[in-house]
Formats: sequence, structure tokens, C-alpha cells
Amino acid sequence: MPNQKTVSAYLSSHLSGVDLAPALRASLRGRDVEESINTVAMAASASDNSLPPSQLALIVRYLLENESGTHVRDRGLTIDELAAVCEMAASIITSPDSAFGVKVSDSSWSMAHRIAYQQFPDEEESSYVPRSLAVYRQIAPSLVEEGGFDLERRYQDAYGLTINDAWNIGYALTQWCLANPGTSFSSASLEQQLGLADIDQDRYGKFLATQACAYDVYRSMLSTPTEGQSHFEPYNLNPFRKFPILILPDGNHMLPIPAYLLRRITHGLYYDLIELDRSGYIGLIGRTFKEYIGRLLSELALDSVSQSDDGVWVVSNDNTAVLIECITRPFGAMSRSTGNRAHLHADLARRAGVVDSVKRLQDIRHPTGNNSRLVEALQGKRTVGVVVALEDFYLANGPFIRGIVDEELSNQGRTAMGAEIQMTHVGGLEAACALAVTSGESLAGLIYRKSNQHEYDCLEMDAYARHLTLLEDHSEANNLTPTILTNAASKFL
Repeated sequence: MPNQKTVSAYLSSHLSGVDLAPALRASLRGRDVEESINTVAMAASASDNSLPPSQLALIVRYLLENESGTHVRDRGLTIDELAAVCEMAASIITSPDSAFGVKVSDSSWSMAHRIAYQQFPDEEESSYVPRSLAVYRQIAPSLVEEGGFDLERRYQDAYGLTINDAWNIGYALTQWCLANPGTSFSSASLEQQLGLADIDQDRYGKFLATQACAYDVYRSMLSTPTEGQSHFEPYNLNPFRKFPILILPDGNHMLPIPAYLLRRITHGLYYDLIELDRSGYIGLIGRTFKEYIGRLLSELALDSVSQSDDGVWVVSNDNTAVLIECITRPFGAMSRSTGNRAHLHADLARRAGVVDSVKRLQDIRHPTGNNSRLVEALQGKRTVGVVVALEDFYLANGPFIRGIVDEELSNQGRTAMGAEIQMTHVGGLEAACALAVTSGESLAGLIYRKSNQHEYDCLEMDAYARHLTLLEDHSEANNLTPTILTNAASKFL
């Protein structure tokens, strides 16, 4: 087991261009898997959050890779040893391509892209949980009749329990495992341990069937994103995202990283539902997200809010109008895992994706008489377009992603975006709206100011909002949490 000195040597090797993944695997080989995962659970439940979930998940991944259950093993990892190997995991996750002996263009940007999609989701629990509850539990069911895709009925037909059952069991189990880290459980014991009213053993069993997998199933899901690019393996989607509960060799279950189950029963519902009916669900969630943005914008006091004939939100004051185009998912798994330019090009340019949204904003910034409501709303006003995504869209407004979008626009005979079109994850728009409400500023004016200041025009929207709270001493706005998230948290958490 590497001590601190050994780890430092590994890090020095890393900086010299040595792939640390084999060394990390070797340091974990032979360890008692269940004992080690128990230690991971203790660390994941610690109040100081000193070992991030992304690092802990990579450690569990490597522990399970070669687990056969047929030979005597050494003792499990201690907390100190876990911290040491997590340092190695952190180095792997933040490795430039050159550390793997691979030289590609945009190496620093692709590295930053990979790191963002590894680490940022683990830092956003306070927003993605209530947001998912608002989207899936409050808004989507109200639009079922219009959309035709009954997500509640389809989920129950497929899995034998309601979305409400899944939430109640999952949330209670998350809290129980935080209080009892590393303790195993079964469908029978959960009935006693959680004591939820009207939830019997059968539904606990069905819940575990949707959230748990055995060691061999977990290993079968491990794959490199692209053939011949094994160095991207540590960045690939960890099976824990889909199956956060492990089935132990004795048939009991363990939840190594409770935060992953919380994300799975909120944001992760997307993946369950899209597998049931892709086209029906995508249609419903598109309408749901537009409705969510509308409710978010309804909190604004100093802006006029309307919607164009084709569903674009218009936020305006006396001299400025902001056009908001909503998309659900900007990238596929390959793009998130690799930061590879070719994959990013393909995802950004796909039908109804980011590039198409930018083109729409370019066109509607100069409306014709065919859209009378939009012509009236924009009359005599300076305009800014915003592409906002429901799914993770990290570093969206930086030069790397903007440059790829501009290349695709050029390929189609279009002009580059310019600062008059901004891109953001929904969290960025939430932060800007919260700042506008608490600081007494128009959202339209705030976004225009960002786009019109060269030093800020490529900054992420949420980073800009946080910057303003410090720069302009908006002490009352430091939370940057809109009411729609506060209300969802109050209702469900």
C-alpha cells in the first residue's frame, strides 16, 4: 500500500508524463473489497466531505474490476490509506492528455472539459435535487395530458412502483445510510429500518431491483469510451451513476456513496424514462423545461416576460430584450467523457441541438412581420440571445465550446455568435434570476451588461452572478437560489 512518500513519487512520475492508472490499480489489487467499500462509505458520509464522490467512485471501480471472490484477500483499506489512493485518483482525473502519452490539439481544454463533467455534478446537490423535484414531481405530471407521455403510469408499469414510491424509499434510504455508513441491508430489513407507511417488502424489493447490481454486472458495464483510447477510461460514466447500490456476495446490499442515490432518484429519472419511450419522453421534457423556465422568470419584478409564437421566452425592460432558447441535453456520454473535438462537433451540431438553437436566436433577433408579438416586444431594443440547457452544460460559454459552435456555424454559411449570444446551464440562469430579484436589477439589463463587457462575455453565467455579489456588495444576494428551488426543497426535503 503506498504511503505518503510513495504517493509523492507517483505524482512526480505523473508530472513527467506517466499514466498513474496502472499504479493505482496495483495498489488496490488484493485488498478485501467489502471492507474497503465499507471504508469508502464511511468517508462518503463524513460531514467534512474531504474525499469527493468522484474520487471515491473511481476507487470502488478499481476495487471491483478484478474482484473474483475466490481467493483469500488482504485487509481492507483504512481511512488514511483511502485518502492516499484518492490523491492518486485525483491526479488521474486531472491529468492532461500528455500524461497518458497522447498528444491532441486542445489538450488543456479537453482536460478541463473532462474534469468539469467528473467533479462539478458532485458539487451541485443543493440545486440539482430541488430542480429535479420541481421538473419531474411538480411540472411534468401537469403536462401529461398535453404531451401524451404519462410518465407516472409508464414508470409504474415498467418498474412496479410509482415515482413517489421511488423518491420516498430512496430519500429515506439515503438518510439512513448517512447515519449508518457501511451498514448492509436487504428488502426485508428495510421494512423495519426505514418504517415507511404504506411501503411493503415487495416495493422495497422492486426499488432495489432498479437501483442495485452485483459485482459481475457492475464489471460488465465497464468499458472505454472509444476504441484505442483507453486513457479516457477513468472519465467514462461510472456504473454507480445508474446503480448506486451494490449487491454483496452474501445477497445483502450496501450504498457506498449516498449522494449518488440521491442524484439517481432525482436527476437520474431522466435515464429511466427516456429508455421507456424516447420520443414521447423527449417531447414531454422539452415542454416541461420551457414551463420550468417560465416559472423561474415569473419571479422577476423589473422585467416584462412573454413568449414568442415558437416558444422562445422574451425578458425585456425599457431598452433591452433577452431571448431565451431552451434545450434539454447538449452532449452525449462520449463528449462528456473525452472532451474530444470530433465528438463535441457531432453533438453540438445534431438536430435541435445547440447550433440549431443559436441559429434560431440569430434569426429571431431580427424578426419579420410574420411574428407580430415578437416584432412588438423587440421594437427599438438592443437584444441578447441565451441558449439554456437543462442537462449539464459546463464551460459552455468558454472559448473552447464557443469556438466549436462557431466552426459549425461557419460550415453552414453562418456568422459567428458574438457576445450577443450567450450559453449556459440552467443553474447559471437560476443564479442570474436570483441576483436580479434580490439586488433589484433587471435581468435583461444584467445579462446585457455581461455580454457587453469584453472581460466578462465568455464567463459562465453563474460565475458572473457570483462575481457581482462580491464586486458590488450585494450581501443579501449571496445565496443565489431562486424561489422555485426553495419551494421544491420545502415541499419534498
